[in-house]
Amino acid sequence: MKRFGMRGTTLAEVVMALAVVGTMGGGCYVGLNQLNAYAVSSRLYSEAQTCAQNQIDLILSKGPFDPLNSKVPAVLGGQVLAAGASTTVTTPNVFIYQDPVNGKVVVTGTMTTTITNPGSAMTFAGTTTNLNVYRATVRVSYTFRYTNYSVSMDTMRTADQ
Repeated sequence: MKRFGMRGTTLAEVVMALAVVGTMGGGCYVGLNQLNAYAVSSRLYSEAQTCAQNQIDLILSKGPFDPLNSKVPAVLGGQVLAAGASTTVTTPNVFIYQDPVNGKVVVTGTMTTTITNPGSAMTFAGTTTNLNVYRATVRVSYTFRYTNYSVSMDTMRTADQ
């Protein structure tokens, strides 16, 4: 008479299978979490770039800008700067990311605009002329997951003459 062996699985086999499946699931969860964090940090960096670019656009477009007649827009410091002088305007609580579901601002930053008069001049035929060029540096700083990030953009603006 033939005897057939047991055909079921043992408890040890079931536990090992669940451990393997659980480890794979945990690895997938951690991997997807890292991908999501990278996507969010990239989105935040793009938002900070947009914020800085918006400020640069304001600097380049606000008028009138005529330092010879003391007409300097507020976005350029609102005052005529001596050669080599600079002024800094800090804007706190610039929102970087807003949750699209509930409208809550999740990440805020600080925008610092530094306006400098480099004192550029040109000499032609023995006559030196001030070029009335201002240099602007816009820096947007924010914190995400306990790491500080910063975006910086520069531009130069000449007088409306």
